Amino acid sequence: MADLALALSGGGAAGLGHIPVLEGLDALGRRPVAIAGTSIGALMGAAYAAGLSGAEIRAHVMELLTSPSRAARRLWEEARFDGLGRLLSLDARAIVSVVLPARVPRRFEELQVPLTVVATDFHGRAERRLSRGDLRAALAASIAIPGVVRPVVLEGRVMVDGGVTNNLPVEALPRGPVTVAVDVASEPPSDATEVPNGLELSLGALRILMQELLEVRLSRRPPDVLIRPPCSRFMALEFYRATEILEAAEPARAETSAAVARVLNLREA
Repeated sequence: MADLALALSGGGAAGLGHIPVLEGLDALGRRPVAIAGTSIGALMGAAYAAGLSGAEIRAHVMELLTSPSRAARRLWEEARFDGLGRLLSLDARAIVSVVLPARVPRRFEELQVPLTVVATDFHGRAERRLSRGDLRAALAASIAIPGVVRPVVLEGRVMVDGGVTNNLPVEALPRGPVTVAVDVASEPPSDATEVPNGLELSLGALRILMQELLEVRLSRRPPDVLIRPPCSRFMALEFYRATEILEAAEPARAETSAAVARVLNLREA
């Protein structure tokens, strides 16, 4: 029987689109033997590697986002503001502590499935793959979106969002298993004419650079199955649109089940 390995991309709120894909894998009754994730893909991957099903992750997300008062208060307490009361940045460790399901352990070694979390060494200008020790610290480093979430100092290095260097870490998966990669961030060119605000402009420009780099990486090591849920139009911080994002990504559930089953049948024939 062929094994599966799973790579989950970053993408901010669009990363909620990973959930139908996980549900599609669950429908096949096949759990991956290895998971790699970047940013929100790392958060989703941690929950899945801890043994939660896609449906359980969906329920956790909806409960968190429909009853946000306590979560918002915790993040607000850890946020930084300028002299005019405008938000400057969020604290990555606080975000992780608020959003992770309680069943996710504190250390990589306690996960049911091996997980690799991708972050970026800011001064080293290089991708870092984290797979041992403090899981929450690694996740905090991976989600530190430049300009939105404060960098994280880990192992003596200043870390920022893993998407800066590798937004879909197929290369972090072992060779041999059938590789399933989920990209929620790539989007086709648009003929839109509206002028983005400052934050939208910064995040949008970063996404363009990440997408160009991703295409190069995929050409070097294409996955066996590439799923692109159609939810990249959602902005990085639009988590309040969770229901819309999940609805947009719903076709990926059946697509995942069919595509993965097809490749597994070929591999096992």
